[in-house]
Amino acid sequence: MKVLKRLLIALAILIVAIYSFICWSLSGRVLFPNSSLEKTKATIARYWGTTYEESLAPMPPRENFLVTTNDGLSLSGKYFTASDSSSCAIIFPHGWGAIWADMLKYVPVFSDCNCDYVMYDHRVHGESEGTYATGGIKEAEDLWIVTDWVRKNKGFDYSQIGWVGSSWGASTSIIAAADPIDIGFVIADSPFQDWSSAVFERAIRDYGKGINLIAPGVMKLASLRAGVNHNEISALTKAPDVTEPILVIHSKGDLQTSSSQSVNISKNLNPKNSRFYHTEWGNDHVMDVIKNTVEYRQYVNDFLLEKAPQFLTSQR
Repeated sequence: MKVLKRLLIALAILIVAIYSFICWSLSGRVLFPNSSLEKTKATIARYWGTTYEESLAPMPPRENFLVTTNDGLSLSGKYFTASDSSSCAIIFPHGWGAIWADMLKYVPVFSDCNCDYVMYDHRVHGESEGTYATGGIKEAEDLWIVTDWVRKNKGFDYSQIGWVGSSWGASTSIIAAADPIDIGFVIADSPFQDWSSAVFERAIRDYGKGINLIAPGVMKLASLRAGVNHNEISALTKAPDVTEPILVIHSKGDLQTSSSQSVNISKNLNPKNSRFYHTEWGNDHVMDVIKNTVEYRQYVNDFLLEKAPQFLTSQR
């Protein structure tokens, strides 16, 4: 019996050790994105029907800038000045594994706005510093840092600044918008409702439902390593606190982040200041803006005309 007991204890220790090792390894995949300009260039060439150089060519003059986060990281950004008479600025938080250049696809949508464009690399992405990504939690703090840099250095009020977030950046924007300070508007394209859902919805498709057995351990370790609590802060939990105008848009054909996540978020938003477009154009993740640019632009203009007309040149 003693031998059997020892064997069972040894087996239990081995199982725990294996479980912990797997969780630690997978938490690293949650925390460390693979992003670079070259990767984004390849994505643009493959999916956009154009090139990075062609997308950048019509952009107005730009300046590089750096901001420092609350935990001392340096974030790298680009500021595009539309004209000497610009009366607004739009900040574009990008998605997981991308960089600032991925947000160039949204610029044609705002041709009816006389706004400057602000793009930057999230922490641990592109040319920005950082050790761990945090599922939009600390990234939301970073978005406010960038916003305040724009306000202080370019002279715009909060009401003259809008946010347009894509995927990871969309969830980041919703979390940040729960702050008591209101900006001009928020557009969230294909957000995920929480960090765990973002990771394991895709993992289930790749590895099957058995992956759910280790999901709690993976997310617990990811939270501990990143210094956040993913259960307390998410786009879903913060949505009720969003008081500025907000538009959520998500394709029913999204194969990476189910549009049901945006459905859940939209239910938590105040209907008086929000709109939700559940598109049926058949596009994959954040591809509506590329494949159906005209329709997408019309949705945005309708939203701005109703909720934030000061951003449209025809309304000034």
